[in-house]
Amino acid sequence: MKILHISRTMGQGGAEKVVYQICKDSNDIEMVIASTGGIYEKELSKIGVKHYSIPDIDSKNPITLIKTYLKLKKIIKKEEITIVHSHHRMAAFYSKILSIFNKKIKRVYTAHNIFYNKKKLLKFSLSGSEIIAVGDGVKNNLVNFFEIKEEKVKVIYNSIEKLKEINKPEDDFIKNKSNKILIGTVGRLSEQKGIDIFISSISELINKNKNILAIVIGDGELKEELKKLSQKLNIKDNIKFLGYRSDVIELISEMDFIVLASRWEGLPLTPIETFSVGKTIIATNIDGNNEIIKDEYNGLLFEKDNINELGDKMSILISDINKRKELEKNAQNTFDEKFSYETFINNYINIYNKL
Repeated sequence: MKILHISRTMGQGGAEKVVYQICKDSNDIEMVIASTGGIYEKELSKIGVKHYSIPDIDSKNPITLIKTYLKLKKIIKKEEITIVHSHHRMAAFYSKILSIFNKKIKRVYTAHNIFYNKKKLLKFSLSGSEIIAVGDGVKNNLVNFFEIKEEKVKVIYNSIEKLKEINKPEDDFIKNKSNKILIGTVGRLSEQKGIDIFISSISELINKNKNILAIVIGDGELKEELKKLSQKLNIKDNIKFLGYRSDVIELISEMDFIVLASRWEGLPLTPIETFSVGKTIIATNIDGNNEIIKDEYNGLLFEKDNINELGDKMSILISDINKRKELEKNAQNTFDEKFSYETFINNYINIYNKL
């Protein structure tokens, strides 16, 4: 058995981390990755996983489509691949076409997000494939919108490996935080993650309480635009853009709480990472988020794009420490009971072994 994972990138992001974790901990199963590359390439090299660079699989340019197909075909032949595991809708399309001309290939697809377009394309691409959804919301999307038979979709919850030891980050703002309230958000600096909502909401809190420090962990196409927003709102001295960090969980462990203002999700890793270190989170009440976060139990939920409501929820956690502690306790229990890393890995291994 030898598996080829096709991902759009191996940069920052939940899907990319899931791919890396599967490669790292799936016992002795040999794996290869094809993507445009990214920060996980070095980590893959360290664990002996070969990475092939391919064009952007999301490109619809006819010449790029042909080049990508031929490159993937060559990789499959050279590496003697028996299973192709796709992590993007176009990756699933390439996988389907490759299998038409190579009957030995078995296919697996993991749906990481919720979509409402390209219905015919995905239905064609997934015919004959093992289908995995990262959560119940993603499964419902596949069944109700894409009309995939319910029994064809297996749910495997995302997870992260719990750190045995948490080292304190070396950042000065953490070393010298004294009585500051640290509120963080984690994610790609993109429209999806709603970092603009986080910044706009927290500016109101900072105007009332100068001891608040906002931390933005992640990088992306809206980086400069978001920095300009913080300057426009006169909070640039109270907000730190840390860019991509490999010590995300260590940073989360130092925060008073986390905010996830996403506009859409599949099953995000940020709440799971947050719960793994016994911290709580405020997040948008959308599919994916509300599958992990139960309002008033292990976190708080607010209406998408509602800056005022987010501000109110943050004020609650700042002022009511007992409530925050109760949410943190339940958050840790949620991680231990529902998001076991061992179960996550074993479920993928079982899928591969039955093909």
